[in-house]
This record gives sequence, C-alpha cells and structure tokens, in this order.
Amino acid sequence: MSLEKLAVLGLGMIGGSIGGAARRVGIPVTGWDPSPEVCTKAMGLGLVDSIEPSPEEAVSKATLVVAACPVPQVARLLARISKAARPGTLLTDVGSTKRSILEGMRGKIPPEIEYLGSHPLAGSEKSGPDHADPQLVDRRIVALCPEASTTAAAMERLGGFWKSLGATVVSCPADRHDLLLSLTSHLPHLLAYLLASMPDEEHAPYLAGGFRDMTRLAGSSPQLWMGIFQDNREELLARAREFRDLLDRSISALELPGDPAGDLKGLMDEGWKMRTGWQAR
Repeated sequence: MSLEKLAVLGLGMIGGSIGGAARRVGIPVTGWDPSPEVCTKAMGLGLVDSIEPSPEEAVSKATLVVAACPVPQVARLLARISKAARPGTLLTDVGSTKRSILEGMRGKIPPEIEYLGSHPLAGSEKSGPDHADPQLVDRRIVALCPEASTTAAAMERLGGFWKSLGATVVSCPADRHDLLLSLTSHLPHLLAYLLASMPDEEHAPYLAGGFRDMTRLAGSSPQLWMGIFQDNREELLARAREFRDLLDRSISALELPGDPAGDLKGLMDEGWKMRTGWQAR
C-alpha cells in the first residue's frame, strides 16, 4: 500500500476519477472544489474520504497534490497552495498542456516542495463528479513531463502513484508533449466543434452513427477547451494549417469527377494504412 496521502483540488470528472481510483487502492484522499455542490456530490459518491473548506487546508494534510482544474488556473493555484504544503510534498496536475504550467510554476514554490506535471491520456466529453470513473486511467497512458531540475526521486514517486492506479507511465518534455497533443487531442476537439455546428433541423433525423462518432468530442465544455486552445495556440495553429492543406488537396481531387489522378484515393489509403497500423498495437 502506498504511503502517500492525496489531496485532489478540483472534483469534476477527472479529479473525481483520480480520487476514486486512489481510494480503491488504499490511498487516503482529501478533496476540495470551489463548488460546495460538487464537494457534496463527490463525498456522497465515495470519491474522497474528506472535504476541506479551502485548498490550503486540503494540501496541509497531504504528501501528494493533484490539481485537476482548468489549465489557465493550474500554475496560480499550485503556487498559492505550495506555501501551505509540508516539506517534501510533491505537486502535480492533469492539464492537457504543460509548457505554460511549467513556466508559471518556475520560481514560485518553496525549495522543499517539488512540482512535476502529469497528463493522463484519458477522459470523456462529460463533466462533473457524477461522471467520475475510478477505472478511468486503468491501462491508459499517463505522461510525466520533467524538466532539467526534476529529481529522479520525484519521477519514481509520481510514476509509482500512477502505476498503482493501473496506468502505463511515459516521460515526455513539456514542449514535445504540447506539440504531440496538438495533433492527437487538441485538433480533433476543434474539428469536432466545427463539424457539429453544421447541421440544421432538416438534418436532425439523419444524424447517423458516423456523424455522432465524429462529433462526440463537441460535447466537451467549450469554456474548458477554449482555455486549452489558447494555451497551445501556436502548435494548434500549425496543425490546423496542416489539416487545411490536406482538406484543400481533397477538395481539388473532388472537383475532378472520378478522381482521375487517384489523389483522393491516395489520401484515403494513407489514412486507412495509418489507422489500421496503430489500432493493431
């Protein structure tokens, strides 16, 4: 059994899932959320052992702190609560971007406190503790994003925590993480929102499974994802331009009946080959 005592700051779907998963493996969990209603629900659902009225009080009882709040709030919240943390406390977060958080934390926390960013590659378009799943990270990837000053002890300790919840842990520098996620997570969310905005009432009876699958991510909170898009704007912009180039090539091919040069079929074959290849891993 882990010797960690966990504080989860933010008890929505992700934070609640982490709290529930930790409790399942015997880690005591103290929770805090700015919403009293969310706190009550999280406690009632058994996602935490106790609730504290302030993030500082929650952190004062912990050895490991997970900030599960929107990306723009993470660095400010962790810097604030670090003054209330015990020496040796390890701070992390679950944000979908990492570079800005890392930069925002630098020089803002006491030397006896360490920060190491995490990103569980798991989630849902749903929000709130009602949709928490204690098995959310089971057999899923969690990226740790160290910098030059990150200690081996922190990597082992935080990696061990995530592994105890059933996750597979990988290491990825913050800059590289944000570049990779701009394609594998952020661009798909942007495209889902745009595609979901196109149908009108006439289309409603004909929204087939393919359209619903493609637009599932558009059920995510626009406010939450706007923060992520802005935080990783430059990388997302680069991926959006790359996608625009592919779309322009598809349009050009469609303008010629029968695809005589095989351009559209070539793009489709490449997508099929890549999809079937990594799906089989």
